[in-house]
Parts: sequence; structure tokens; C-alpha cells
Amino acid sequence: MKGKNAMKNKISGKIVALLLTLIIVATSGMPIYAKETGDKANSFRYENGQPIAKAVPFSTLSPNAWKKIDGKYYSGDGSVIEGAVAKGIDVSHHQGTVDWKKAKEDGVEFAIIRCGFGMNQTKQDDAQWFNNVKGCEENNIPYGVYLYSYADTVKKAQSEAEHVLRLIKGHTLAYPVYYDIEEKAVLNKLTAEQLGKIAATFVNKVKAEGYQTGIYSNKSNFETFLTDSQFSQWNKWVAQYNSPSCTYKGTYQIWQAADTGTIDGVNGAVDIDFAMKTISSSDNNPGTSTEKPATSATKPTTTAAKNNTRPEPVKLRIPTIKVKSSAKKKAQIIWNLKGNGVKYQVYYSTKKNKGYKKAATINSSKGKATVKKLKSKKKYYFKVRCSKTVKGHTYYSAYSKIKSIKIK
Repeated sequence: MKGKNAMKNKISGKIVALLLTLIIVATSGMPIYAKETGDKANSFRYENGQPIAKAVPFSTLSPNAWKKIDGKYYSGDGSVIEGAVAKGIDVSHHQGTVDWKKAKEDGVEFAIIRCGFGMNQTKQDDAQWFNNVKGCEENNIPYGVYLYSYADTVKKAQSEAEHVLRLIKGHTLAYPVYYDIEEKAVLNKLTAEQLGKIAATFVNKVKAEGYQTGIYSNKSNFETFLTDSQFSQWNKWVAQYNSPSCTYKGTYQIWQAADTGTIDGVNGAVDIDFAMKTISSSDNNPGTSTEKPATSATKPTTTAAKNNTRPEPVKLRIPTIKVKSSAKKKAQIIWNLKGNGVKYQVYYSTKKNKGYKKAATINSSKGKATVKKLKSKKKYYFKVRCSKTVKGHTYYSAYSKIKSIKIK
């Protein structure tokens, strides 16, 4: 009996020690990451699929780091980020479950969501993809997506494009689909021309479905590997950390400023991004697609003039809507805003968070729209956003709050 009791005590002691160790790790301030099977990314950010731990001195130099104060956005050292028009985050399974309501309350104005990695296999979908999309849509946070690429052939790039298209079907994006080209094995293996062909394959296939596109990597990779002339045509999302500004000499639309940010509702470290005011990209003119625009739904981007001046972006208010079933198989949507040259895009769906179709684009002077040929006794969801075209460029507001009604 004594031997059995001694053995039990030893086992109990080991369990207690293990629990204490877990508690210490969980409360030590280190980020806690979820695991995703199969992804073994190696790049400037990852080692064997896991984020590389970094010191965070620059991120904490100023109490105003990465904050928006009086309409201005501040860098890690407390300096103003010139040209920044919106603050966002990019997330993946590494952040676990995000509380998007808290994130929005903490100043998150847009998000770029990882949908997965590599070719079109469901086991390579990001484990938090659907949760993150649902969270952004429920909290009216504009978002785009990115896919981590392993493609070293055109055929693989086609499959990666199909991977993204499968996941974003039925969703309305406010930011582009970004092709994440940073895998060391790919960059070190291929020439600049080969990388350009692979990127073009992905971009063209996604654009053919009506979505806007862009390329993600860090400043060094854009300057060293992604130098083919084709890359100058595409939107860029540039990572550069520990710097008060992005010093990339080419044009870009989003600056990933830090990978050690903290945001309410996000477990552990998260990347901080800023949408920039000025772009110069004829291939991805925001006015070329009214269905799935590349521009931010809250902070519109503009195209730089040839003399490098920065035109002011058009600011559109978010409409407030009311919905009523006006007659059999019909719904009437009424909104509160009117403005010169402003149009209203009306969307509807039988599901709250996906599957929206555009019913109509209405001039602001009417103030209402009627959607016909709906199914009786069925519940429908509606949302509306403003649009305005200035000098060939179309700008968008965020969507209204979603309203629902059961049709007569």
C-alpha cells in the first residue's frame, strides 16, 4: 500500500508541476498560437510554419504607437505616418479566435484575412478563415484576403488562385486579394522573370472573376527578387518593421508596419497595417470593378496624378436603411442620405453573412429601391452602400447595418 501511495504522490506531483509550467507560460506575455497542420513556411516572418519571435523595442517607444489621434495615425516612435488613411490588422490561425467587436472598438478599421496556403486543397484552408470573415461581416469591418504561396510553377499558381476563389465565393471584398510571395525556397529557386509569370498567372485568374488583386512581401524581397517589370503594374502590400515610415521607393497601397502590435480582442501579437492615401497602379484602377472593388470601404484610396500631387480622397457617409415588405414578393429599401453624384448599391441575400447579390444601383435623389421577384414567406437580408465616381475613379462607403424582413 505504501508503494502504491508513493507512486500516486509522484504522479500527482508531476501533474501539478506540469500545470504550473503551463500557467507560467500562459501568463508570461508570450503570444499563444494555434497550430495548423501541414504549413511549414520559411520566410522573413516564419520558421517551419511558426512566427519568428522578435524583440519589440520600436513598437513601444511611444505611448501613441500605432494609434489614431485627432485624425492622424502615429508610428512606433510617435511620429505621424504621412498619407495614412486607415488602420488595420492582418490575421490568420496564429491569432486563434478574434473578438472582432473588441478589435473594432480598439481602432481596427479594416482587415486582411489569411484564407490558406498553397494549392487548392481543403486541408490547406486557414483554420480561422470562416470565423474571421464572419466576425468582420457581422461588425461591418471592410476586409481583403491573402494566400501564402508555395507556387514554383504556373500550374501551381493556377491551383492557388482556384484555392482563393473557392473560399471567397459569395463574399463581397472591400480590399484586394493579395498573393503572398515570401517563401525562401521559391524566391531562391526562381528568376525574377519566372516569379513574374507565376504572379501574373494568379493575378489574371483572380481578376477574371471580378476581384481586385495585389502582391504581398517585404521591402527587401520587392527590391531583390520581385523585380520583373510586371510587378510594377500591381497593387503592393509592403512589410517593413522597426521604421517610422515605409521607405520602399515604388508605389504601394498598404504598409505592414509592425508584427508585434497589440489589439483588444486579439490573443497575442498581431500585424499592424496602414492603408495609404496615394496609389499609382493602372492595372488595378479602383474604378474598374463595381462589384468587388479594391478600395477600402471606409477610407477610399486615390490614384496619384502624374505630377505626384496627392488628390484628396472622396469621403462617403455610411447610409442608414429601413426595410419593409411593400407588396407580395417585394421588399422596399429606404435610406436616409442624399448627395450630388452619389449612387446607392442595394444588396440582398437569404443568409445574413454571405451570398449577397446586387439588386440595383440607384441615384441618390430617389432615396429608395424596390427589390422584386423574391420568395414569399422567406426571410431576406439587405444592405446598402454609397458610391461616387470622380475623374474616372469610383469610391465606396462601408455597408449599412444589415436589415432583415420576412417577405409577404
